[in-house]
Amino acid sequence: MTDQLEGTPAAEQPEASVETSRGTGVKPGVPFATPERLARAKELVRALAVAHTNSQLYPLAHPLLTDSIDDLVSAVGEIGALGFDQVTVNLYKRTVFVENQVFPEESVTYQKLVDDFLARGISAISFLDGFSQKDAKALVNLLAETSIPDADAARQLLESQGATGVTVAETTTLDGTEGESQQRANKVKAREVYDTGISAMRDVETRMKLGKAVETGPLHDFINSMMESLFSDPAAVQGLTAIKSHDDYTLNHAINVCILSLSLGASFELDEDSLRSLGLSALLYDIGKVHIPEDILNKPGPLTSDEWVVVKDHTLEGAELLKRIQLIDHMPMVVAHEHHFRHDMQGYPDIGPGDGQHLFSKIVALCDAYDAMTTRRPFRREIRPDKALAVLMQGRGKAYDPSVTKAFIALLGIYPMGAIVRLDDDSLAVVFRVNNDDLLHPRVKILADSEGRWHPEPTTVDLRVVDPETGEHVRAIKECIPASEAGIDDAWQYL
Repeated sequence: MTDQLEGTPAAEQPEASVETSRGTGVKPGVPFATPERLARAKELVRALAVAHTNSQLYPLAHPLLTDSIDDLVSAVGEIGALGFDQVTVNLYKRTVFVENQVFPEESVTYQKLVDDFLARGISAISFLDGFSQKDAKALVNLLAETSIPDADAARQLLESQGATGVTVAETTTLDGTEGESQQRANKVKAREVYDTGISAMRDVETRMKLGKAVETGPLHDFINSMMESLFSDPAAVQGLTAIKSHDDYTLNHAINVCILSLSLGASFELDEDSLRSLGLSALLYDIGKVHIPEDILNKPGPLTSDEWVVVKDHTLEGAELLKRIQLIDHMPMVVAHEHHFRHDMQGYPDIGPGDGQHLFSKIVALCDAYDAMTTRRPFRREIRPDKALAVLMQGRGKAYDPSVTKAFIALLGIYPMGAIVRLDDDSLAVVFRVNNDDLLHPRVKILADSEGRWHPEPTTVDLRVVDPETGEHVRAIKECIPASEAGIDDAWQYL
């Protein structure tokens, strides 16, 4: 920072590492995100399939089946050595998953294993800490027993043989499969929090314009409530950014940037106090625009040189306004000043030697650009989410920090929640959940068929699912289209 902001030199701003994560360095929700972990998950599926095949061919004492049992125990142990207390093989619509990691090739190669488990009413096999030879033998006996009618009978067989390190179930534990009623409740609660944020920001903006004292308590309450919702149901919160109000753009934009920033900050595993600071910074970073005339902010054509000077001054103006409020937390002032620095330091305002951009400023700048691009304005159409992400990727190392940009793409996916897509059968869908293990194949809700007929109730489809006959994905995204082109004003209602 320059000395225009007293007491906040850049050297004293400890910047959180964007590469850190708790313990293992693997992003939460993507347990097999490294090549080593992926290889061990594949080995588990292979060992289970080989044990299944050999159980159909040989008695329990046969050397080949004994070796298969040893291999299965070893495969589970290798995953346990990575820090897993348990690991679940899920069979979802005849597709193999380990936790939420899809294995399309194995789904085809080991289809007999899948079919045999499903025939017994089993779609989830969990290997627990301490999985032993005894547990493996009990599981092999289960695989060899063709008279097991359902999961309850399968559990009874395992219990009768003293198995304590393996369990089976008739439902999967795939990420995001919580009850629909709970999802609806989380969505309603998140929307209520969103609306309180709009109200709080409207009051701040009005008071700033009138030169009155600003009360930031409601902003802190909003951030605390939003963080609580984010921790309990990240998808419900991230889906809120699909709300695009054209009448209250400034307010909605501030809330959306706050949500995106909190979500991205949480992916870096910032502590709660840091997240609160980041959230407040993301709400107030553009407060310097309150005194810019509307005809300049919404001008459809290029700005004149004089108008451009007025716009650029909003960073200094915002920092000065926040300085007068005398916030205990100085980070909103820092981010207001820095968010247009750019990663290559070629932005504005003029930057002194040795200055650097704080991590919070990098996060807010990126989230600001994304939400602005994907929102329709009076003077331009919105940019498709996938294209907006491509623009951010092109700006890596220049306008945006490469590591922060990479983390943002991983957070949102290639097709973010709320993106409107056309599938390969020409049906229309909205992205409902991002599959972090397979960004190209999210979960979608199909809204209309190939003839353009809208469904009374959307159908949810997981695009990771493969056809066991062909090995190809059952459905795929053909293109992403602007929401307005699909006649959709508010994609949030479908999430």
